Amino acid sequence: MAFWNIDLTTQDGAESAAQNGGLACFIATGLGVLGIGMIVATQSAPALATMIAGAAGEALVFAIAGFRLRAGKGVIWGGAAALLIIIEIAAKLISLTGIGGIVINVVLLVVMINGVRGAWALRNDDLSVDDVAKVFD
Repeated sequence: MAFWNIDLTTQDGAESAAQNGGLACFIATGLGVLGIGMIVATQSAPALATMIAGAAGEALVFAIAGFRLRAGKGVIWGGAAALLIIIEIAAKLISLTGIGGIVINVVLLVVMINGVRGAWALRNDDLSVDDVAKVFD
């Protein structure tokens, strides 16, 4: 099954989507920390503090969204993380740099959006474990 094709009709499917969205947020957090390391290694002192603060803030949002989505919640934090990824994709498209980074960010965006959708489905309480058992009746 493709990563963009999720089942939100069952609780298991919605939980799986939310947890995968959390994993995508953790991957984005790791990439953000790696970006902080690259900023420290390549930038000069005047812009260093501002750039580190921005990248650290972004990594913090991704980390919080990851924990919230892994818990089956986090519609708001996951949406904020997805918005940050959209902004990153737009910036990379405008500057025409990092085609590999664009592809990675698009994949992360799709999984994050599915995670938010899964958290939203879990929030509505329309899902129950009995729905899974109906298949075998």
